[in-house]
Amino acid sequence: MTDIFTEVDESVRQEKLESWWKRWRPFVYGAVVALVGSVAINEFVLKPQAAKDRAERALELENAVAALEDGRYEEAEAAFRAIVEADTKLSPLAAHFLAQTQIEGMGDPASAAETLAAMGGVEGGPYERLALIKSAYLRADTLTLDELETLLGTLAEEDTALGAMARELVASKAFEVGDVARARTAFNQLKFDANAPAGVVQRAEIALAAMPLAPEADQAAEEETPAPAEAEAPEETGQ
Repeated sequence: MTDIFTEVDESVRQEKLESWWKRWRPFVYGAVVALVGSVAINEFVLKPQAAKDRAERALELENAVAALEDGRYEEAEAAFRAIVEADTKLSPLAAHFLAQTQIEGMGDPASAAETLAAMGGVEGGPYERLALIKSAYLRADTLTLDELETLLGTLAEEDTALGAMARELVASKAFEVGDVARARTAFNQLKFDANAPAGVVQRAEIALAAMPLAPEADQAAEEETPAPAEAEAPEETGQ
């Protein structure tokens, strides 16, 4: 009797499975076809097209650089700007070349600063972060010390080469506005900063050599200097 019930249960399950398969079979086949089709499109259409687009953008950048080197500044400016506005992975690099073109070919550092500032950012990649430093250098004369520090943000706190460059810029601005003590402290730190590029270290040494002591340092030096001892009168000796 148990065997009969087992066979009946098995038959019912089989019928339910067949019924389910007949009902959902088109959808299963459709899902499989869609999956295979998406893989095929990605492998044979999208990937080759993406590779082609990258090659074309690289060629556009190469041609723009050649125009810059040949002195065809208007052509180079238009080409670099098109790459920047395309907002691709090459855009940050193109922004540096665009700023160079605006400075060298058109004598327009203000536009170069705007180009770099628009592309620069602390949270970006190396080209974006370098653009931030460059824009800060170009705009330093027109910014207050507080504005400069706000522009550089956390970059000046990083133990990196770019961080050292940011601190050098802040130190120079501090000296410009008369905060000699802060400038001297910052340049002394840069002088022994293991992450600072050689050029930053050399400029820090030059700045320190040319920089007068801060008034506080002069006063402290005077207080620490011992007064000359008075000469003692010779003792009289009896004849």
